[in-house]
Amino acid sequence: MSETIESRIHGSKYGKCINRCDIPLAEDTDEKLITLARMSGMTKAEYARLVIERHIYGVADNILRKDPLMG
Repeated sequence: MSETIESRIHGSKYGKCINRCDIPLAEDTDEKLITLARMSGMTKAEYARLVIERHIYGVADNILRKDPLMG
């Protein structure tokens, strides 16, 4: 598997980006995602990865800490 330029320049602080996530999106959603990514100076993949990581390592961790049933 060859690395893309984006994974070498803007990798993840959570580890090497070797797994893929193919998510079907509505056309309007995809266009808005591309627009937000460009506004942030990122590729669509970089931006989507950042959003997912922020949710997983931010919001989800807070939920797990506050929910007594989750640990």
